[in-house]
Amino acid sequence: MSRALVLAPLLTSLAAGAAPSSSAERATAVRTLPAEAPVALSVLAAGTASSSFGAPATGMRAGPSETPVAVSRLAAGADSSFFGAPATGMRAGPSETPVAVSRLAAGAASSSFGALITEVRTSPFEAPVGMSLFAAGAAASSSEGSSAVQRLAGELATAVRALPAEAPVALYLSGSSPELRRAVGSVLASRLASASLAPVLVDAPSAEAAESVARAQGARTLVRLTLDVEAGALRARGDALGTWINFWSGRVPTRPAKPSGALVESVDADAEVLALASVGAPAAPPPTGGPRSVRLLGAVLARLEQPIAALGAGDLDGDGRDEIVVLTETDVSAFDADGRLLARRELEGLPFSNAPTREPFGALAVIPGPPRIAAWSTRRAHGELLVLDKARGTLRPVGTLDSAPLGAVERGTFVPGQTAFQAEVRLAEGKPVTLSAPFTTAGFAPPRMLFVHPDGTGSLYSRAGTSPTRLSGLGAGSALGDLDGDGTPELLTTSPLLQPSPDVLRVHALNGTDPTVHEPLWQGTLPAGRALYVVTANLDGDDLREVVVGLLKPDGTGELFLLRQGAP
Repeated sequence: MSRALVLAPLLTSLAAGAAPSSSAERATAVRTLPAEAPVALSVLAAGTASSSFGAPATGMRAGPSETPVAVSRLAAGADSSFFGAPATGMRAGPSETPVAVSRLAAGAASSSFGALITEVRTSPFEAPVGMSLFAAGAAASSSEGSSAVQRLAGELATAVRALPAEAPVALYLSGSSPELRRAVGSVLASRLASASLAPVLVDAPSAEAAESVARAQGARTLVRLTLDVEAGALRARGDALGTWINFWSGRVPTRPAKPSGALVESVDADAEVLALASVGAPAAPPPTGGPRSVRLLGAVLARLEQPIAALGAGDLDGDGRDEIVVLTETDVSAFDADGRLLARRELEGLPFSNAPTREPFGALAVIPGPPRIAAWSTRRAHGELLVLDKARGTLRPVGTLDSAPLGAVERGTFVPGQTAFQAEVRLAEGKPVTLSAPFTTAGFAPPRMLFVHPDGTGSLYSRAGTSPTRLSGLGAGSALGDLDGDGTPELLTTSPLLQPSPDVLRVHALNGTDPTVHEPLWQGTLPAGRALYVVTANLDGDDLREVVVGLLKPDGTGELFLLRQGAP
């Protein structure tokens, strides 16, 4: 989401003469613009790459004007000319008329905004200047570096042009959340504008009603799309049809044969899509007193070159939002909520274990007050305590471990040479809990504790010192976490099968008995691979916890898959 705000410094630069260093300074700069010169910045796109903004744009601040100049950069990126001829053309217009400049280009090139600012600064504009950016990535030169919204809009625009569509083209979008619809609609409109298809977004109560609305607005083609986020993909499905009616064809008006066609496009979702599609849980439980609804939307958060050995989450920098921590056989890495790597610690300096496991395995936990990462790979003779130095982008070692970190205060012991822990857990102050068998997974939502055994059974403790509830049908990826904000954790578990295809994630309500014998609150398929790790995390500081799944991919690499509460 933060990438969508990358042009705020450009606006401030044009309005105040320099790019302020903080969002507060940017807001101040906008508020202090002359009353006659309101400046609107609308960034309805996803993912403009960070770049230099060049010299201050002092030339656009001055002087009231009867005629604002509108600069509309309706682009899906940029070729190497960046603004080029269109920017030069801005200087030719008469001062009495608004000047509209559209950079209607496709593609993208990494470039700074310096050239753009210089062009605008040296142009004989009368302030105020309104800038509206309906862009899909000014500096993404490939689809791999673009956001999911950009990629989907690009695929849809290509399909619409291939119909071929007749301008003007009306766009009607339904499904998912209003925020996601607006983002996709804005970026798709910019792509169609670059093809001279004169797009217009229409608002109608239904897909059927959209046809008459589009016709009334003079559109010749109507594109109707339904958006959804499912199984880690952002999908658009719908149709395109001609809106011109031949009233001379007889008693019944007929549509033209073209354009017409079905539109079905899909791209991998990303964290930005989840943020746009997600909504909060209901403010109160249903009147029946039953559990709140859970509907999770998923997207790939990060890809790893190596398989995951352990997964954890916790607030490492004290900002009230959790970071994701990943252990592999060679390193420990910390990621933020957008999947960006914050820091990494190589483990090559630690001595090797005398009884390593064949597969990557280990233990990982975030210890609060002060926040530290406790990590131990079974390939190494001991573990480490690490502190995140965000400024330097490092994980600094501050101590060693002689027991496996299962949770914030819970400790265990590895079974030598096996991907399992011994059947005894030490709680706070060293108080032991003896289990019926070794376990592979531990989850804690105090005072509740969950332990998953190698045969797919589990032991669920309501609190320490009580007899456990015996569970069955659990997967290696299991955890406890409050997903619906009602104060009671849910049980999350994956498939108990050795090679599920596909793997699934189930969410069960804890009801005093074995929750797995009842229908889950939610169940969804996961991307290709085996889900070996599941943690819950508070990535955005609200009362709802998100879910992060650690996947072993078919090619032997690892993947973090993020799920959060989504729009119905």
